[in-house]
Amino acid sequence: MKFSKLVRSGLLGIIVVSLLVVWSPGFAQAKTVEFQIVLGEWSWKAKPGEAGVPGLDGKEVRKIEHYVFDPGFIVVNKGDDVVLHLHDVKGSKHQIEIKAFGVPELLIKRGEVKTVKFKANKAGTFEIICKNHVDAKKEGPMIGYIHVLGR
Repeated sequence: MKFSKLVRSGLLGIIVVSLLVVWSPGFAQAKTVEFQIVLGEWSWKAKPGEAGVPGLDGKEVRKIEHYVFDPGFIVVNKGDDVVLHLHDVKGSKHQIEIKAFGVPELLIKRGEVKTVKFKANKAGTFEIICKNHVDAKKEGPMIGYIHVLGR
C-alpha cells in the first residue's frame, strides 16, 4: 500500500497512535520482579541502671522483641510475576501465608531461604502474614504488605 493511501485510509494514524501508546513511558508492561525479604527480629534490652519502658499492660518492661519482614512493604504492577526469596535469620521457624494470591502456607526454618512465585493479578494492598507471630504476646504482629498498582 502506498504512503498516500495509508494517510487517506487513516491506517497510518492508527499505526502511529498504537506505537506511541506502546512506547510511552506511562505504558507499564508486565514483567518479573524479585525481592529479597528477611524474616528477622529487632529487640531492645535495658542496660544495667537504665530505666525500662511501658509495656502493653502499662507496666515497666526491660526487654522488647518484635518480629518483622524487611522490607515490610513492596510495590508491584498488576500483571507482574512476583518472586519473593524469604530468608529466615531469626526465630526457629516462621509459617508464612499470602492468601490473596493463593500462596499456600509455607514453613521456613532459621537459616533457610524459600522462594515463592505468583502473578499479581489484582490491584490493592495485600498482607504477607507470619502465623507464628500474630499478636504482641507472640512478638508480633508480623505482617508485610504487597501493594499492587492497577493499570
